[in-house]
Amino acid sequence: MTGGFREQVWAIVSAIPHGKVLSYGDVAAILGRPRMARQVGWALAALSPDTLVPWQRVVLRTGEIAFRGDPVRGPEQRRRLESEGVAFDGDRIPKGYFS
Repeated sequence: MTGGFREQVWAIVSAIPHGKVLSYGDVAAILGRPRMARQVGWALAALSPDTLVPWQRVVLRTGEIAFRGDPVRGPEQRRRLESEGVAFDGDRIPKGYFS
């Protein structure tokens, strides 16, 4: 895979199917960098607000939204995922939605 780390993250995230999710660690592992889950988060945080990269499809390995304490991004991520047909069991996404 070519490009810098951020671009590689964005390419992987762009390939996550509609209605599915991956964890930050899953994305890092796909890139061959299993210990860089935090950096995956930083790469997604660097996206512009009008991005077409489906950042909402990346969640914690527990199935929870990483922004759960953020009054804007957390609800927005959940809204976007639900609009794609992703169901929540309380605050978690069941494993069946993981790609």
